[in-house]
Amino acid sequence: MAGSETPAPLVALRGVTKRFGEVVANNTVDIEIGRGEVVALVGENGAGKSTIVNMLSGVFPPDEGRIEIDGAAARFTSPGDAVAAGIGVVHQHYMLVPTLSALDNLALQASEIGLGRIDRAALGRRAGEVAERLGFSFERNQRIDSLDVAHQQRIEIIKALMHDVRLLVLDEPTAVLGAEDKARLFETIRELRSRGVSVVLITHKLDDVFAVADRAVILRNGAVAAMLAVEGLAPEIVVRHMVGSGDAPAVAGLAAPQGDDDGPIAVPEEHAAQVVCRVRDVTLHRPNGSVAVAGLSFDLRAGEIVAVAGVDGNGQGEFVRCMAGMERPAAGTIECFGLTSDRRDWTAARLRRHGVSHIPEDRRRSGIVADMSLAKNYLLSHLDRSDFSRFGLLRNRRLSEVVADRLVRYGVRARGSGDRMGNLSGGNQQKVVLARELDGDPHLILAAHPSRGLDLKTIDFVHTVLGEARAAGKAVLLLSSDIDEILALADRIVVFASGRSFGPARREDVDRRTIGGWIAGHADLPA
Repeated sequence: MAGSETPAPLVALRGVTKRFGEVVANNTVDIEIGRGEVVALVGENGAGKSTIVNMLSGVFPPDEGRIEIDGAAARFTSPGDAVAAGIGVVHQHYMLVPTLSALDNLALQASEIGLGRIDRAALGRRAGEVAERLGFSFERNQRIDSLDVAHQQRIEIIKALMHDVRLLVLDEPTAVLGAEDKARLFETIRELRSRGVSVVLITHKLDDVFAVADRAVILRNGAVAAMLAVEGLAPEIVVRHMVGSGDAPAVAGLAAPQGDDDGPIAVPEEHAAQVVCRVRDVTLHRPNGSVAVAGLSFDLRAGEIVAVAGVDGNGQGEFVRCMAGMERPAAGTIECFGLTSDRRDWTAARLRRHGVSHIPEDRRRSGIVADMSLAKNYLLSHLDRSDFSRFGLLRNRRLSEVVADRLVRYGVRARGSGDRMGNLSGGNQQKVVLARELDGDPHLILAAHPSRGLDLKTIDFVHTVLGEARAAGKAVLLLSSDIDEILALADRIVVFASGRSFGPARREDVDRRTIGGWIAGHADLPA
């Protein structure tokens, strides 16, 4: 009987293939997304997740196969076509203009405005209604660059839901969120699901999958490796499908939950007393002038990893930029290698010459130049290397040889040192940044969210590299919002929250509850 037929899925990919030159990004992909269903799309970097997002959002069409909406073939020639079909996308790297207000950013994408006068009051009311429905606070008149990343993400979600969205695609939404903001996001996803909105969650974190998804679609090498119901699913099964091997890496926070009893590798005895940097009574301001943290004091020693934790927006990014010579504290001093932050020689160039390397928290904005080759990106941190230049002339052959070697050693998927950086996936871009910043025997490594947005194997690789650097006597300052990563790597821990710092505390003297309490601003939890 016709009335008993199973309804068509809201969105389906049927035999979808997408190629970029000789690279097959997606190979005959079949995925169905039901109404009011949360589907997690997981896989390693380069598995083809971002390509699927771009096809669903109308950035480019598939080369073969088709996308269906309600069982009928749909062809998207632009993002506007996808929006008209009820598909909203929140990209991993937010599409907001930092110098404009939240309301101005919403106005930029309101297609119904046309060329006429913008009714800001009506737009604000409509955005406020969407925000209230989701339980969001909404600072409509604040500039984007004065808001923390969690607030920016809420604005992106509001922007997507200003239209009649039936499918919301969230690309790595928890990559920049702390535990509290992540919990709020999951509540938002559940609220959308209860209203019949479907959600595709692109993630590397198994915790995200098991927290909120109904099904997991696992991609490997551009193809669907498995489609599994999440209820009753074991994490190791997902990992095995992702990596294609029974020897899946056990990565803190991404595989089975980790205990708190196993500490990191011990600090090498011969390095334990060598102070590399002294931080004394430092105050840091946010871009809007407010105090992010005050009274910060601690020493950083060779052969140890000190983790700086906390919800984004509490001064961690400002601190790392100060340590890198890009900014100066509002008060107090930092001293490294004989240089002090209150003197004119506190510059990024001078600190680099003294052995400071910097893995920035936003590789797209501060770590790479997408339109340049891998070789030229590598050169950005090594302009003074004598083996790369002679008599002021660049030795291109030598540079290409070194970069080609590093690409192999770091497992970078690229066509060669001449490949354009923008052609690489985010994980492979991060590997190039790591290779560049860890080359040349640095004495202090500033690692800001080094594993953010990376897949299981790459995270395991990053952790191994940082552990080896510590064992070799390097000092590592690790900025991370992932408590599991901190517990796995850190020797000592500092938390920024509520305008102050907690710690430093030795890893063996704190547990997850203590760190979580500090991140929430509670000083009464014992170390």
